[in-house]
Amino acid sequence: MKLFRSLAVAMLVTFAVSSAAQAQSAFEACQAQIAELQSLTASATFTGKNAAGDQAALLQKLTDAQVKLNEGKPADAIVKLTQFRDKAAALAGTGKLNPDQAAVLVAGADQAIACVQSHLVVVVE
Repeated sequence: MKLFRSLAVAMLVTFAVSSAAQAQSAFEACQAQIAELQSLTASATFTGKNAAGDQAALLQKLTDAQVKLNEGKPADAIVKLTQFRDKAAALAGTGKLNPDQAAVLVAGADQAIACVQSHLVVVVE
């Protein structure tokens, strides 16, 4: 009986590791899109009293999205990307981010969100 339990546990661990590896592989293109967004955000022009803080907050949302994908939590990554998109748009609306650069960031976030969504498995009950 102990041997059976040990084998069952070993199979579950192997399946979990395999599933995590497959999830990371599926999201590689999405991770690349997020990395490009990080580069674009780092080179964007922010203005205002809290320009550096606004830029850092956007970059942190992208880092958080990458971490969530690595953890196998794509829905959480979508939340972070949506927050990034909305914040970039809000900063442009207040004149704290160049509108043309903000448009590029918003479009890039939409593409990254679509990428993550394309890899989600829908469960129908």
